[in-house]
Amino acid sequence: MKNEKMLLRLMWAIAMLPVIVTVFVFDRLPEQIPMHWNIYGQVNAWHPKFPWIFLMPVIGILITIMATVLPRIDPKKENYERFKPQYFIIRLILVVFFAIMHMVIISISLGATFIKVDTIIKLMVGILFIVLGNLMPKFKQNYFVGIKTPWTLANEVVWAKSHRHGGFVWFITGFVLSVLAFLPGKGSAIAYFVLILLASIEPILYSWIQFRKQKLG
Repeated sequence: MKNEKMLLRLMWAIAMLPVIVTVFVFDRLPEQIPMHWNIYGQVNAWHPKFPWIFLMPVIGILITIMATVLPRIDPKKENYERFKPQYFIIRLILVVFFAIMHMVIISISLGATFIKVDTIIKLMVGILFIVLGNLMPKFKQNYFVGIKTPWTLANEVVWAKSHRHGGFVWFITGFVLSVLAFLPGKGSAIAYFVLILLASIEPILYSWIQFRKQKLG
């Protein structure tokens, strides 16, 4: 992958930015900060700013480290070279996700009242589904990324078919989730989480069906 070192530096910069921002504003933060919201975007859990304000930055840094280590310990590590650009995008978008979440927490802690946390989180999850759905057909067999069932890991054809199908399901689901993110009410919230559940389970069942077809055919 071209400019790999530069892209890795970019990911580390994004992962470290929340740490720098946190240190800069730490003394201005209240002693209790919001850390959990219900489906309506209302805060339902407050925690001491230390150490909780560092939770999201730590997660971002751990993702950056683990994403570098995992391909080295994967039994199918040679396959990562075959979808290296897609693997990098996954790492990057996850780091960005937690960086944005951290900025939301800091903004609300400092008194921002215009931020609709539920909409932001739901929209980011929808975008995550869209991106992953678009990348999924290019994933190659591995033990850490993708639809990792006994059936996909046992058969490359099943892996390929499951990821083409799963990518389509996640791509469409992501668009629907992104629309639902802007719709208020309990009904849209329930539909949102039901869609995520279905989109998570359906590709697993599909991989089993494809494995059975391969075995019988």
